[in-house]
Amino acid sequence: HQALATGSVLGLVCAFVAAVVSGLVSRRGSSTTIEANSKTRNTVWALNGVAALTAVVHGLAFSSNSFTFREDSIVLYLAQTLAVALVLASVKSMRASATEQQRAGAVRALACAAAVLALNRVSSYSTVCREEQLPGCTPTFYGLPSASISSIPLAAANAAMAWLVPLVVRRFLRRSHSDRALLSKLWVSVGMRVSMGMAALYWVLDSVDGSLASGLAGGGSGASSAGGMETAAAGISAGSAAGSDWSDLRIVLARMAVGVALGGGLAAWFASPFCIDVAITGPGAAPGKPSEALPTSLQPQSSSTSHVKSTDNGNGSGSGSGSGSGNGHQTTAVILGYGNAHGAAYLVFVSVVFCVLYVFQQPMGGIMLSLLFVELVVCAELFDSLRDALGMADGTPLLPAQMALTAQLAYLGFFATGHQFTLVSIQWSTAFVGVREMQLLVCGAIVVVNTLGAFILCAASVPLAGLWNESLGSQALRLAPNSFFSRLSAAGALFAAYNLLVSASAAAFAAWFRRHLMVWKIFAPRFMFSAPTMLLSSALVLFVAVGFAAARILRAGLAIGSVQAVVARRLRGRV
Repeated sequence: HQALATGSVLGLVCAFVAAVVSGLVSRRGSSTTIEANSKTRNTVWALNGVAALTAVVHGLAFSSNSFTFREDSIVLYLAQTLAVALVLASVKSMRASATEQQRAGAVRALACAAAVLALNRVSSYSTVCREEQLPGCTPTFYGLPSASISSIPLAAANAAMAWLVPLVVRRFLRRSHSDRALLSKLWVSVGMRVSMGMAALYWVLDSVDGSLASGLAGGGSGASSAGGMETAAAGISAGSAAGSDWSDLRIVLARMAVGVALGGGLAAWFASPFCIDVAITGPGAAPGKPSEALPTSLQPQSSSTSHVKSTDNGNGSGSGSGSGSGNGHQTTAVILGYGNAHGAAYLVFVSVVFCVLYVFQQPMGGIMLSLLFVELVVCAELFDSLRDALGMADGTPLLPAQMALTAQLAYLGFFATGHQFTLVSIQWSTAFVGVREMQLLVCGAIVVVNTLGAFILCAASVPLAGLWNESLGSQALRLAPNSFFSRLSAAGALFAAYNLLVSASAAAFAAWFRRHLMVWKIFAPRFMFSAPTMLLSSALVLFVAVGFAAARILRAGLAIGSVQAVVARRLRGRV
């Protein structure tokens, strides 16, 4: 057993080292360098140093049983420490800004870092307590300390997320005018709200049924009980007996919510991932799209060129102009969503993943998962703004800090959605969301999605680190697509490396404390959770997020061709 544990630890450590080396060192052909400015170098090294320190402290937390069962507080402290370092870096870059663009980037970075601090603190409110944490811990996941089912007001608050989250997503898309595209209007404004609304209604009815059936079920709906799937199934049956009129409706709502997300959002994204539109003014303008309908910053300027000419005007759009057919009149086109074409396209994919995960989270879990989704988008904007404030060509040097924060947010989201690294905290009742009876594979998959939802969402959002605010005409992508893709691979490798480090540490200390009195109470369950968490998150980030979704967006962007080609197709009426 000792040899097996030692071999596992060595294998994980070797994989960790290989991931770091492949992500940071072996990037042939990359032209990315840190600028000669000593202040920029010092800021980058300081942030990455703090990130590395927090990762090491997270791994060393398993050296004590007291630290291990207080991991939720430790992760919050580490995430807040890194967020404070980002606040200080933003303030420092604001004072040292040489241009107005750098100052504006520093202000945005400071606002985003402050938002991360606030959202982390709000997320820490939701918790379930381990036996070892009592009596110094007060559970809040179900609304009341003594409750074992979600309260109806909590379910109603979860329903408000169906309006707030799409509103926040559209707000981030509006900066690059990506919100005016058809995909954004149909999915974010309609489809996303419909999917989340049906999921929220499911949990409202579930809370009502649970309240009515609390006497019959004996609290069987509570996910914190240790009764397993049989106890959860009994609770569901009792709940159905008290509210049989809603049981079929709840199943339909859950299935339709997943169907809208996959059959609507994912299908639309797969068919046309980019949130771009072309507004044409002049003789060739389509009816209903005059220049007066455009934002003031996008009003086209006259041009005397006789061919389509495109520019990036710095506010998320590209513009082009051309003469009419032989009559000397001007036709001007403005590409909306041009400046953040790749980032907006990938954000739509992440929103689809979020909607699927949202269905299988209980009300407080849905609220906290919504905050996590918003926080991940804020982090993407934070590091992109910090890159602008530091005057860097791209954000590759800041990837270690960004991926460390993303991984810590995954652990923070895991605890906030009502979980602990113990078997007793598994929410078995969620296995029957949208399911009439016990089905081993389906119910097991639903439990995994509910338990590891925060890790799945964070793994899916990793490519935002390289795609956010990348324009359709990115020269880095068109001149060196392999180097650009290696940046995304580096982000995925660093995210996987953080989880590998935590898993290796959990394995090492579980082997070291194999004769400890609390080995099967604390150390062994921690390793039992860390192994599937590491394997699932690493596979998702490398093969699904980077290998499938991000690669598809990059291929689609290269296939579109130049901005001139987009405008020309629109002028011919084929866009």
